Amino acid sequence: PAPAKRIALVAPIRAGELGDAMRLGADAAAKEFGVELVYASFQPEEGAANQQATALQILREGVSAILIDPADGEVLSAVAGQASRSGIPLLTLNDERKDKGVQASIAIDNEEAGRKAGEAMARLIGGEGVVAVLGPARTDPDTSRREDGIVSALAGYPRIAVGRKLTCGDSLSPCREAVRELLDGGEVDGIFALDSQTSIAAAEETASHERQGELKIVTFGNELAQLELLQDGIIHNSVVQNGFSAGYLGVKQAVSLLDGQRVDKSTRIETKVIDAENMFWMDNQKLLFPFVQ
Repeated sequence: PAPAKRIALVAPIRAGELGDAMRLGADAAAKEFGVELVYASFQPEEGAANQQATALQILREGVSAILIDPADGEVLSAVAGQASRSGIPLLTLNDERKDKGVQASIAIDNEEAGRKAGEAMARLIGGEGVVAVLGPARTDPDTSRREDGIVSALAGYPRIAVGRKLTCGDSLSPCREAVRELLDGGEVDGIFALDSQTSIAAAEETASHERQGELKIVTFGNELAQLELLQDGIIHNSVVQNGFSAGYLGVKQAVSLLDGQRVDKSTRIETKVIDAENMFWMDNQKLLFPFVQ
């Protein structure tokens, strides 16, 4: 019999619960389609350079196809170049960049996710007030699109102004300082945190401030720490995605490509806005905790 196809999944750095859900989805598809899953994950302190080195090593050792949630554009371009030279199909997860060598991408529509966040904030602050946007320091097309979506949603609310846009480094402390400054100034009614790292910083800083609860926080991400802060009423809404679907569809599409079939260049996975109440609905529980049957 022909040797089993080996499909590699290179996890995101600082993957957390989203990474776990992606792995579960990929595992389920690997079992269903009879392929071997090679999984590479990272320690919390490991960054983009580790991810790039690991992915290039996997390509050198040889796999049938590779899936990656790349840390940044540099990682993607190095891995896509090597995959292209090696003739190994590359599929990206949670990344919409179309580098040469990327056969397909499976990701959320970040602009639409941003619009959902904008509408959620408008509801929370009653259609008027000043909001701030907190994003990562590195330039990231995903968070930029989320911000575009927020701005386009808020354009429908003339009484909401986007006051400040703040960026913070890769660690939590500069993020927390930026949020403390906003809280002490007292001029904002809501904060958008564009990824899970910034949202945890915003929420933790707000939790120890007298404005806790009255300052509305809308975030993106499914991390356990975010869900706990949501349950505690410190984060008010989070736009979450289906990591299980991303992993499952990644492997399924890789198998189709290897079988010579055509696949969509771009596949969208769903996003939902959750709050402290609807996070306990059955379909949302499945989305947030796919490992709990």
